[in-house]
Amino acid sequence: MKKILTYSIAMLALALGASSCTTDDLMVESQTSITTQFVYSTPEGLSRAVVGLYPKDRSMATAEAPEYCVLMMDYCTDLMVFRGGTAAGMARLDTPTSTTGTFETLWNQWYQIIGKANEIIYHAEQLDPTMENDIVRQAYGEAKCFRARAYWMLYQRFERLYLNLKPTTVDNMEGRVYRPSSKSETLAQIKLDLEDAIKYLDWTVANGDHGRLTKAVAHHIRAQVAMWEEDWQTAIDNCEAIFGCSDYGMMPTMADVFNGPNLRNKEVLYAFQFSDQLGGGSSISDGVASGHRLSLITTPAYSQIGGMMDTIENGGYGWGRVYPNVYLFNLYDQAKDNRFKTMFKFKYYYNDPSTLPAGKNLGDEVEIGPNKAKYFTALHPHSLKFFDQWTITDVTNRTSFKDAIVYRLAETYLMAAEAYFHKDGGASAKALEYYNMTYERAMGEKFTGALTLQDLLDEYARECHFEGVRWPLLKRLGLLADAVKAHYGDTLADDPNQSKDYIEARKNWNEKWWRWPIPQSFLDVVGADYGQNPGW
Repeated sequence: MKKILTYSIAMLALALGASSCTTDDLMVESQTSITTQFVYSTPEGLSRAVVGLYPKDRSMATAEAPEYCVLMMDYCTDLMVFRGGTAAGMARLDTPTSTTGTFETLWNQWYQIIGKANEIIYHAEQLDPTMENDIVRQAYGEAKCFRARAYWMLYQRFERLYLNLKPTTVDNMEGRVYRPSSKSETLAQIKLDLEDAIKYLDWTVANGDHGRLTKAVAHHIRAQVAMWEEDWQTAIDNCEAIFGCSDYGMMPTMADVFNGPNLRNKEVLYAFQFSDQLGGGSSISDGVASGHRLSLITTPAYSQIGGMMDTIENGGYGWGRVYPNVYLFNLYDQAKDNRFKTMFKFKYYYNDPSTLPAGKNLGDEVEIGPNKAKYFTALHPHSLKFFDQWTITDVTNRTSFKDAIVYRLAETYLMAAEAYFHKDGGASAKALEYYNMTYERAMGEKFTGALTLQDLLDEYARECHFEGVRWPLLKRLGLLADAVKAHYGDTLADDPNQSKDYIEARKNWNEKWWRWPIPQSFLDVVGADYGQNPGW
């Protein structure tokens, strides 16, 4: 029992947050030690506690960010091709086991958030049972949304969850039975928490506190849950609730959403905040902020080409690890679709006179040449959703402070279109209206005729690539295995510029990958009776 107690409290513990509830507090973690008794005794203390959840939520995107990359950059789907480096085993499906660190990190990450949310929820209910105090109500709503989101992220990947809804203390550990909850139990709790979050949260945050959870975020997650349950009307109701709020709306183009360091426009429902100040949202050591490396991971190492040097305009230094694949590129009408034209970089131009190849001039387009190995490292086309020329102020700086997307209104519209498609058919006027919110914006003309499921899948890909949408979508529709085996990565036939096939996950797919393994470190503590997911 002592071993279980030690693990559970360690796993569910979360350092308390900053000392006040301002935008700056969302940006950096407090180093102040605050006792639990003090925090939970006042509305202001509860507010400080819930603010402390934001750095924890955002921590998966800091430093090299393998967890964020796995979740958000379409790892193990039909839309990415992987060179190497970041979470390589997860991209190639060749080495992961139940002891793989990514599984354990994300499992612990979300359960730590759940543990702290449990404490805030419990003490808010004790402090103000009627939720009449504005500060208590806000903290309660955020904690409910945090808990729902954490369980929802866990469920989509692991499914076999331990449902814990009470603060973990020494007194309630004795005799605790660890058993996986059923699907109905888990989803019922997620929905209940989201209903409370919707009830108590405001549509937008006050005082410019960007990066906070809102009623819109709760509605968006609730719609996602409804889509998994094929509860099309509930999905529609929650999507349309967001559409009815004038604080949210589509930007003129997708490029307008991602152009700049601050993802704070009307189309962004939730983003990890990094760019309010240098060091915002990052980990800090000896006064130096680490930020994140999402831009490096998605930008090719173009300076490895003779005649090329790193520049701010090209996004600074690049590693070239995760790219969109040919299958994704071929889904676009490349002559018309402004997303294809503005959201990917295909060409570089010689800019370094000191290493310029013979016969080349500054400004000439860089050619791939006979050394195809360099193409994949240094010249592969890449997504500009993480491109950063705003906070990378020195080409030797490998840190970015651009905000990182989590939820966007474009996905909400596509969910609504899909829900109407399933409910009323492909000719549904509402399905077409919502589908055209992204399609017409990109193409300059409306989609006409009846929608098919493939139309929807393709538009999800064109609009939401590298935003954490693809893997859950394919799993929800039962298409994940077929998609990975058909399109993951690129063969030489797909992209003749490559020096070899990059299709490891196509060959390594196994039915066990429909669910991630329960981390062995958790099973070692709670006992083998808890059970492992099939195939692991």
